[in-house]
Amino acid sequence: MASIQTVLRNKPNGRMFYPIAIRITKDRKTSYIFTGQYIDKMEWNEQKGLVRKSHPDAMSINQLIFIKLGEASRRLLKVQSEREYQSVSTIKTNIVKKERFDFFSAVKIQLRRLEERGQYHQRDVVKSSMDKFKTFSKSEKLHFNELTVDLLKRFEAYLKNNRGLAHRTIVNYMIAIRTIYNIAIGENWAERNYYPFGRGGYTIKLLESQKIGLTVEEVKLLEKAEALTPFQQHALNIWLISLYFAGIRIGDVIQLKWSDFIDNANQGLKN
Repeated sequence: MASIQTVLRNKPNGRMFYPIAIRITKDRKTSYIFTGQYIDKMEWNEQKGLVRKSHPDAMSINQLIFIKLGEASRRLLKVQSEREYQSVSTIKTNIVKKERFDFFSAVKIQLRRLEERGQYHQRDVVKSSMDKFKTFSKSEKLHFNELTVDLLKRFEAYLKNNRGLAHRTIVNYMIAIRTIYNIAIGENWAERNYYPFGRGGYTIKLLESQKIGLTVEEVKLLEKAEALTPFQQHALNIWLISLYFAGIRIGDVIQLKWSDFIDNANQGLKN
């Protein structure tokens, strides 16, 4: 069995502050994952594995410790449920690899996949929107647990108030973020419990488009329209046929042939 514990390493930096690390122990062998936080030795509660309340940033650092412990514990449980034996160094490698993989790493992979499929326009659209999101987040790396409902709401407000974008355009940005997040979950790059979208989270709202109909007089004006180019006349004829057939789908209109009208007319005469 493997165990995880928060410890203070005994090698201080130049300011004599000691690094906080996650210790993984298995088969009497240990490995460490560093949190990037350093503190004075006197401000460390060894028994609880936490920073003492006297430290000015105790709450923030302890919250980071809980997050790191939680992530490591979940991944360790997943490793232990697999039948294949893994050493303590392999467990550490798997945890660190997941930890370093962030949302923008998933963006890069998705852009490459779109390019490989020849979907260059879609790639450019996604890249443009994700570049703006990256600039807004002010971070080269954005871990999935940092992509919160609050961040999405602030990004939405930024696009609306600072960039002056329309609601439909903002929705497209959010759909792009959600799509990449869903891909990351499907590829096991991200944990579902951090998912910020859906019920209880950030909801993408599509506004209903207002349908405006033409009056009989307006349709008659279109039927008598003159001085149109051949292409305009052809487009108008297709639209009128769709109207006469009570809103037949444009895909079906395009497949119609003159013989269809002649056959129907002859059938009508017989009846």
